[in-house]
Amino acid sequence: MFNLQQARNAVLTAAAAGLFVCVPARAQTAADRLAFYETAISTGDPAAAAAFLADGEAVTLAEINFNGAAALKAKAAALKDLKDLLAMPWDKARANKLSLALSLRIDVSKPLAGLGIGPEPEKLLPWLARYQPAFPESKKEVVKNAIRQWEMVFGTITDTRAMSWAQADMFSGSGVTVGKAQWEGWTIRERNAVLAMLMTEDPAFTVYDDDALASAKEEMSLLAVVDNIKYSGLLSAPQLNQLRGKPFADQVYLLGSFFDGGNIAVDDVLKTRIHAARDSLPKEVLPAQQRALLGSMLATAMPGELAGTKAGDRVLAFYSKNGPFKIELKPCDGNYSRFDAATGAIVLDSETVQQYMRMKGYSAESLMSSREQVAEIAKYMSPMVVYEAAHHMQAVWAKTSGVYKPRVQEDEVEAMSLEGLYTSEKIDKDAAFRKIMSDSRDYASYASKRVAIATNFKKSGAKGFSTSVRQLYCSGLPSLDAAAAQVLGAVTGELGRRSGLPATGQAELEAVGLTLAEAMEMAPEELAGSVEEVRTGALVKIQKDLSAPGIYRARYAAADKETRAALKNLKAGVVANTSGPPAL
Repeated sequence: MFNLQQARNAVLTAAAAGLFVCVPARAQTAADRLAFYETAISTGDPAAAAAFLADGEAVTLAEINFNGAAALKAKAAALKDLKDLLAMPWDKARANKLSLALSLRIDVSKPLAGLGIGPEPEKLLPWLARYQPAFPESKKEVVKNAIRQWEMVFGTITDTRAMSWAQADMFSGSGVTVGKAQWEGWTIRERNAVLAMLMTEDPAFTVYDDDALASAKEEMSLLAVVDNIKYSGLLSAPQLNQLRGKPFADQVYLLGSFFDGGNIAVDDVLKTRIHAARDSLPKEVLPAQQRALLGSMLATAMPGELAGTKAGDRVLAFYSKNGPFKIELKPCDGNYSRFDAATGAIVLDSETVQQYMRMKGYSAESLMSSREQVAEIAKYMSPMVVYEAAHHMQAVWAKTSGVYKPRVQEDEVEAMSLEGLYTSEKIDKDAAFRKIMSDSRDYASYASKRVAIATNFKKSGAKGFSTSVRQLYCSGLPSLDAAAAQVLGAVTGELGRRSGLPATGQAELEAVGLTLAEAMEMAPEELAGSVEEVRTGALVKIQKDLSAPGIYRARYAAADKETRAALKNLKAGVVANTSGPPAL
């Protein structure tokens, strides 16, 4: 049987050889295994990290020194999370998503940096070679792209690059010259920030931003539509004169105003494309008072829309116990919706609603006076109500359980699963819903994404759907492991620092520090950066919560099991009914 020193020596020997030797658990005591894990994790071994987190005996033994155990768990969670992240099927098309995900994990003051993986991004490459020797070469190239390796961005010909953007340009003498060595000292976050500035002057750098790429592609497509209309011969000379010399967005807006109430014989597809892309005309804008009233009207109409679907019935059952069912209509800053934890309201994006109004030719006046149009809006926006209701369920669970609840990727997987279940059932069973989504998906990204999520959820297994959500929709959020690692590491380090403070210093912190309630509202990044300002009791509570992630995992697993069971029942019903409606 190994003693502690022998275990450490074995790991150090393996580390020197670039190998990880996993001694069978039955051949060791918990103390032997713990010593083994401690040394292996300190070298960055992800296999040892995963083994430690799954070894109940070793974890229990480690917790005799709770702070030491918390610090070890933080490191282990960070390593396991990195391994899980890189195990996903990354390719060139998703390199920017991977870059965003890695920028959250490899940075200054992050747990991985303390293990030698960062903050300089290139430190990831030798770690990969050592602990993932079978990592495909094609994926290594994607990783190099994602960390923005100098050679991938600027090529191998030069070690310097003159950079200009906005008011900084080389001709005025205010530009900068960056060398490869300087670039390699920057984090992924810093490199992406520089690339974002460079792309304002050189469109070639747009390839490093998916949103900018999509926007440019959409603008080029819309430009073709505008030119098609302008040169169709269907516009009058005065109308063409109004368009001449105007910024592109103004031209799109003017075309929409020409179509409104006019008899221009432009193809309906082109008209709808223009209406979807332009800003709202004054009569199509919903002012604050009308938005408030429409929110109340949607809250009244929505239960009838949700009822009779498996996901919708679950939402209604939740609100029967956790009501009232509140819907508000407000700008959501580029998002389709959000859940307002302070008021318990589901907030739907007013611009998304106004875009639908433009596509359908509805005015604010017609909408507010038509029960049918309100019902149509309720049908169109109902997937987001289900999605945000899932977030409300998560918030209620966290409050009831009394635990710190960071917003993590697992929350999005759960919410999008419930949304996908709802939308797929509505597409199958509700002809009016199916037509709305079918008619809108080519013009509105909102509708296109709802259909894509439903299709993916229905066709994929739980693991496949989870991977898609993490990669495509929330790569900018941490996973539960990543969030726990960051917060647990920061909190534990701060508690260790405070243990050496005199009683007067500790008393002062308790008197002026942030309360538990305030800390519980913080996102992981904010909390990790503010630990010195939080009261000790609050830090201890959060440390205990994140040291036992099983309660979170059980919650996510139960929700996924329920949603997957509902999907299985739906599929069984579709198989039994071979005359069901066609898919989109």
